Parts: sequence; structure tokens; C-alpha cells
Amino acid sequence: MSDELKRAESLIESSPDSALYILQHISPSTLKSDENRALYGLLMIQTLDKKLLPLKPDSLLDFSIAYYQQHQDKDRLAASYLYKGQVFKYAFRYEDAISWYLKALDILGDKENNILLGRINYNIADIYLFQREYTLATKKYMLAYSYFKKTSLSSSAFYSLINIGKSFSQAKLYSRAQPYFYKVYKEAKDSIIKGFAIQDIGINYYKSKQNDSALLYLRMSLPYPYLKNNRAIRYYYLADLFVDLDQADSAYYYAINSFKYHPDIRTQKECYRILVNSANAKGDIAGLKRFMVKYQDCTDSILKIDAQTKGSYIETMHTTRQEFVKTKHWVWYLIVAVFIIIFISVFSYFLLHKRKEEEFVAYEQKHKEEKEILHKKVMLKYRKSLLQKIDNKKKEQSEKRKKLTVSEKDALDMQLYNELLHFNDSIYFFKLMDTNLNNLVTKLRNRYAAVSDREICWCCLTLLNIPYPDILLLLKYKTNTLNKMKQRLAVKLQLESAFELVSFLNEMLAED
Repeated sequence: MSDELKRAESLIESSPDSALYILQHISPSTLKSDENRALYGLLMIQTLDKKLLPLKPDSLLDFSIAYYQQHQDKDRLAASYLYKGQVFKYAFRYEDAISWYLKALDILGDKENNILLGRINYNIADIYLFQREYTLATKKYMLAYSYFKKTSLSSSAFYSLINIGKSFSQAKLYSRAQPYFYKVYKEAKDSIIKGFAIQDIGINYYKSKQNDSALLYLRMSLPYPYLKNNRAIRYYYLADLFVDLDQADSAYYYAINSFKYHPDIRTQKECYRILVNSANAKGDIAGLKRFMVKYQDCTDSILKIDAQTKGSYIETMHTTRQEFVKTKHWVWYLIVAVFIIIFISVFSYFLLHKRKEEEFVAYEQKHKEEKEILHKKVMLKYRKSLLQKIDNKKKEQSEKRKKLTVSEKDALDMQLYNELLHFNDSIYFFKLMDTNLNNLVTKLRNRYAAVSDREICWCCLTLLNIPYPDILLLLKYKTNTLNKMKQRLAVKLQLESAFELVSFLNEMLAED
């Protein structure tokens, strides 16, 4: 069994499929020694990471960490710490991930394990890039590249160069970014890596507003094979580019197709933004609502991810603590450091919490205002469209109406409203009103059980600006009985008078 594990370990870099096959045919319960069980757990997580598969169950890795902590195998303990960090990184728990990566660096110390050192620094750089600390990300990627250059892992070295370019590009240093992408494109033999380079050349051109070149390279990248969510990223940037080029159909096509390739949370958010704009332009109310909800969900998730402590702060505190420990009076320095860290952490927490709270309140207010504006636009459009249809229909019938009696005209009007609003079908009518009046029917029923269906009908017809005579006809009221109904309704809604009804209903209409 030990020979099988060693064979799997030798195949992880060159043939991860074969390594995974060997490991999957070993049952952990059959491993008799703790040493083999620890190695099995580390190799399985390492192979899953190489294959870009979920790192589960991480309980195997926890056993490996506990074993190597006791038996002082520094290389394997550092590797275990690295992959424990990976588990947290993929779960967007960047604070925990950074802590494990820094532990791995501490364990390695001065050891010349270039592969591990390269990977640890590369993953720290990833988090810095996610957290928009571009200068630090660039330095870490360059450090990772220097380690990978000393190994046979040319693909890792190329990815480091690509991400150095990304760091410059996201920092809006587009001219400094492009040479890194071109270097990889010219030197790499692997088609996946070439596809990455071409993709990022196109993205860099797009960010620097060079649309023709961006379109050329982004389209060129599509046939290339990809890893993880990179196809989704290519589709998103093409969609955004077509938005800038006023080609709405192409923008919609690439944005909607991006979701077939498992986009990350930030790519999802931007694709939903494009789809919201597209649905709004087409007058697709159902699509607009659906995409707006999805966009908001992504925004909320990203806000939670971005609220985490910066990795640079954690690394600074970690480095400071390590330096204190190395001094002659390390005990006193450690006590001081703990107090400083506690004070800074608490102070930073309150500052960060207060700032995030203010940002969230401002964001919520802005979102509420935008939503209210959107609801008003949608409803106004529906009102205008409905009233125009009613007016047009009556004009078409004008000659016919001249020959009709009053009762015949009333019957004709009832037929008109049954066609346009399905007023004779209360279930369908109330569903239609909920859709176009921001769930007004449901709100009234849930909050005011005493309100009758007839009174709810009046609320809906009034908000739709249906002419007063037509409301009397539809509800079979006379003027005096309608006024009495409005007074009763005001009492049920806990209002002082019937004059407050319209403003009250408009406020309810604007609510989330």
C-alpha cells in the first residue's frame, strides 16, 4: 500500500488522472499505519486541487495536519497547510486562507522547496488581487514566478506571468500589462495557456477602450480550451463590449450564454447587469424583475466577501508577531503585540463595521430609490399603455356607440374591460394587478383582512387611473354609495379620512 501511495505521489504533477485513479481505489480504512493515512489524505486533496475538483472531505487533510505536526515532516506539513488554505480560499474565506498560507511559509523557513514556495506565494497573490491590493499582488506573483522558474513547472511560471499582467491591468496600467500577456502568447506551447493569454490581451484592450483590438482578441480566444470559468469570462467581456458597441442582441446572447460555463460570482453579477439593461430596453417586465433579483443577490454576496479583513493587514500582523518572537525579550514583546493587535483589531473592527454600515445604509437607500424609480416607470408605462388601449377602443366604437342605448353602451364598456383586464375573472384580475402593481393585492389581503375584494378592485382601478364613470360601472356603484364605501375603507386602513386613500395606496405601491 505504501508503494501505491508513493506511485500516486509521483504522478500528481505529470498525470493527475492516473494519480486520482490509484487513490480512489484505496480505501482509507484499509491503511494500517497513521503515516500512510496522513500521506493518503494529503495526496487526495492535492490531486483534487490539481484536477480543479471540490476539496472534500477536508477531514482527511485535518488528520494529515495533526500527524505531521507531531512528526515534524516540514515539507508535508507545509503542503498540508497550503491545501488547508485552498479549502478556505475556494469558500471565499480569505482571512482564514491567508493565515494558513502564512503558517506554511513559516514552516518552510529557509528550505529550498521552490514548488511549495511558488504555490503559496501565488495563492496569497490571488487573494491580494481579489481584494484590489494590486501592488502587493504584483510583488507576490513576481516572487512566485521566480520560484517556478527554478522548477520544471513551466505552466505555473506562465500563469504567474499572466497574473502579473492582470495586476497591472486591474490597476489601469494597461501598457505595462500587455507585454506579459504577449510574452506568454509567444512562448507557451500549451493551448490552454495560450487561450488564457489571448483572452487577457483582449480584456486589457477592452479596459483601455480599444474596442476593435478587444473584439479581435476576445473572439480569437473562444475556440481555445479553457479551465474552470474562463469561457464564462470570455463571454462576459464580449457581452460588455457589444453593449459599448450598441449591439444589444449580441450583448444579450453572450451574457446569457456565459451562465453555461459556471461563471464566478463577480462575472455573474456583471452578466445580470447586462441582462437587466437588455430586458429594460425590450420592455420585458418579467425578465427585468427576474434579472434584477439575481443581480441584487450577487451584489449582496460580493459585499459580504469584500467586507473581510485585508490580507495585507493579516500578513503585517503575522510578520510583526514573528519578529517579536525572535527577539531576546520575546515574552514582553509578545504581550505588547497581543495588546496592540487586540486594540487595533477592535478599533479596526468598529471603524470597519461603522464604515460598512454607512456604506450599506447608503447602498440600501440608493437601491431603494432606484427600485422606486423603476417601479414608477414600469407602472407608468403600464398605465399609459392600458389607458391608450381603452381610448383607442372607444374611438373605434364611436360610430357604433351613437346608435346604442345607455344600457347597451354600458354592456359594451364591460366587454372592453373584460378583454383588457379580465375583470370578470377575479382570480386572473388580481394576479394581473399583483404583477403590475407591485403585489398590491397580496399586501392588502395580508395586512388588512377586513378589506373586501370589491374594495381591493376599487384600489386597483383607482391606481390605474381608470375614468371615474367606468369605475362606477365596473363596481356597480352610484356616486353616493361609492363615497360611503371609500369612508368604510379608510376606517379599515386606519386612516383619518377617505381623502388619504390615494396617497396611502401610492406609498404601499412603492414598498419592497
